[in-house]
Amino acid sequence: MTGPVRRRVRERYQRRHDLTPPAELTAEAIDVGGVTRQYWCAPAPSGDDPPPLLLVLHGAGGQGPGTAALSGLHRRGPAAGFVTVFPDGVHRVWNDSRTGGATRRRAHVDDVGFLEAIVTRFASTNRARREGVYLAGISNGALMSEHVGRHALLDVAGLGLVAGPGTETSRAAHPLPARPAAVVLFSGTADPLIPYGGGPIGPLGRMVQRRGDTDRGLAVAAEVAAAEWAAAGHLPGPPVVEPIPTAPGDLAVTRLQWSSPGTATVALYRVSGGGHTWPGGAQYLPERFVGPVARSLDATGIMLEAFVSEERRRRTSA
Repeated sequence: MTGPVRRRVRERYQRRHDLTPPAELTAEAIDVGGVTRQYWCAPAPSGDDPPPLLLVLHGAGGQGPGTAALSGLHRRGPAAGFVTVFPDGVHRVWNDSRTGGATRRRAHVDDVGFLEAIVTRFASTNRARREGVYLAGISNGALMSEHVGRHALLDVAGLGLVAGPGTETSRAAHPLPARPAAVVLFSGTADPLIPYGGGPIGPLGRMVQRRGDTDRGLAVAAEVAAAEWAAAGHLPGPPVVEPIPTAPGDLAVTRLQWSSPGTATVALYRVSGGGHTWPGGAQYLPERFVGPVARSLDATGIMLEAFVSEERRRRTSA
């Protein structure tokens, strides 16, 4: 399926599943190295002090408003006390550190500078604090978020990674994350695009993985990425492993959690048979392309709860 055809299928499917851009988002633009970049702002949360900033990054082919509709973070983020912003990548992709031939065009895009510019603008206008930024994303947006956090390219307090635990390129440059953070990962064991156990990333899914193509880079295994974030926070292992209740007939979910009093928690939600999807969100593309979604697992609520807990921990330890 060619790019334009795939995009038309995606847009038609998303309209059918009520994934139209939320009307309450407002667009803003900022210049980064002579390039005008756009981002979308959810309504500001209530409160007097500058709140924490949550940047939510779309997957390849997406844009900020679509990810807002998929995740519900345009409403639930502000309700939890976060200034919530949905940036747009150049050509709908992020420069997440991969070096494969298919990702070469994005290699010179300064996405880190773009995210830094957003943080600076919101801090300078007293709309959000500069320190302790939270990043969330799906797929390419999750890979970008993990790369920023792993290399401490921003002062990251927490990460919410959906269907994108990290890239081997970023990991090779920094085998352990530079600083600890509260991290929540969601990964499906049947993800056809970014394999749970690590390996080739590709839009042709398992075909790419069977051939061993590395044109779009390699993903880190979800459990390896989670364990490395736990090690960065000096959290004891092995993790506590427990099943998470889901609705009858839904996909089975297991949580692997590393925690210790007074330390940022790391948790991986392993979705058995799950696909390249946002748990609790809509089936944004047909199951034959991206696999099934765990409908009763609320990824948005879980990551916000983790971020709120990290905010509470940071205030207590300040």
